[in-house]
Amino acid sequence: MRTVIRNTIGNSAHHRPPRALPAFSLVELLVVIGIIAVLIALLLPALTRAKLQAKSAACKSNLRQVSLALKIYAMDNKGWLFPTERGADKLVDQRWPMFVFTPPKWNPPVLLCPADENPMEEHSYVLNSHLPQRLIRDGGTKGIPSSEIIVIGEKRSTEVDYYMDPEAGDFDRLIEFYRHGLYLGSNYAYLDCHVETVLPQQARNMVDPWDPAAKKISN
Repeated sequence: MRTVIRNTIGNSAHHRPPRALPAFSLVELLVVIGIIAVLIALLLPALTRAKLQAKSAACKSNLRQVSLALKIYAMDNKGWLFPTERGADKLVDQRWPMFVFTPPKWNPPVLLCPADENPMEEHSYVLNSHLPQRLIRDGGTKGIPSSEIIVIGEKRSTEVDYYMDPEAGDFDRLIEFYRHGLYLGSNYAYLDCHVETVLPQQARNMVDPWDPAAKKISN
């Protein structure tokens, strides 16, 4: 009798149907997908801002290195910060970077802003031609603080110029106000070698911020 009972229990356990595994319903799956979509929508703007800020920081570093190179050039050239009339109309081995950077190179990497994806003539920055026209040298600022005198800034990708010529009306045509976005603006290197981010509404004020004489009059 004992043997019979044992066999019956064993056969019953052997034929027991498997227990169904828990699964998501369609509604639960849609809820999870909706939550993921909301999280992505919230994170994307923050990631985009972080990417823009990183490129702006790299751009500032480049401008800082360019400023230091111009300072070294000025030490050997009676205070003049850069050679004039050596722009895109010259052969590449006669353009101003060849006279400023060591070793000489017409398109050194520091002249490229990471946010400027396809710049003409392989440079993202433009020199301030106000300085030689106003006879402003390194150490001779005509009574204007060196921290207020722009030496070099960001140009529009579609332009080839190496100099911002105030007499040719280059300000609106050439200067890039939105390189790093509406809320980051663009970067500028000043005579004291500091680099500053300026918002578009500040860069496009009534007084030409690239002109030291106009800045002095406004003060």
